[in-house]
Amino acid sequence: MRTWLVIIALVLVTVAYAIAVTIHMLLWRNHDVYFAYARAWSRLVLRWSGVRVLVEGAEHLVPGERYVYASNHASMFDIPVILAFVPDNVRIMYKKELERVPFFGWSLAVSPFVAIDRGKKRQAAAVLDEVTATLRSGSSVLIFPEGTRSPDGHVQEFRRGAFTLAVKSERPIVPVALLGTASILPKGTRRLRGGVVHLRIFPAIDVPSGATREEEKGLMQRVHDIIADAVDSQP
Repeated sequence: MRTWLVIIALVLVTVAYAIAVTIHMLLWRNHDVYFAYARAWSRLVLRWSGVRVLVEGAEHLVPGERYVYASNHASMFDIPVILAFVPDNVRIMYKKELERVPFFGWSLAVSPFVAIDRGKKRQAAAVLDEVTATLRSGSSVLIFPEGTRSPDGHVQEFRRGAFTLAVKSERPIVPVALLGTASILPKGTRRLRGGVVHLRIFPAIDVPSGATREEEKGLMQRVHDIIADAVDSQP
């Protein structure tokens, strides 16, 4: 019963935030304001869900620097944790079909976040170029290199997209490990449980200019090992 009451409350507050930020963006198109709304919404979602977040490693981030954040992905709560507690304006990538969801999807459509239509490869290449340009002059970007949520909380194999993006933009890549989100709302379940989440931010890894394909693969393996060692070593 508690889970359903919390879910209903979260849906209502999400609709309220979505309406407010959509109106604001349609009138003023202020990306910084959108990030402020996203951060406030994320903190409220976590508080009402009984989730406490402990942050480690934020001192590694340089204010004003733009990064490619690479994180493990085990729960729908991963994004609120990162939006709320990474001290940076971070753009996320989302499936374009989410824009069809009333209120929430409409707010995404006017957001600085990046829509991906996985069915159109040419468009995906154009989006990659857009994000690359953004990283050179705008906001940081969050990538989940596993591509989808882990079914068991363990770190899965990585895809190359995040690392191709880092190489093309020549921006540092920051490994991020989320510990504890998998048990709050595991993939395939509807049972919501509060708990403590550890957000570990590792030092940025510089990307070599003009990196070869093999260097890119080596970077991918290095980041995978950093995150997997942190996540999979937990009981």
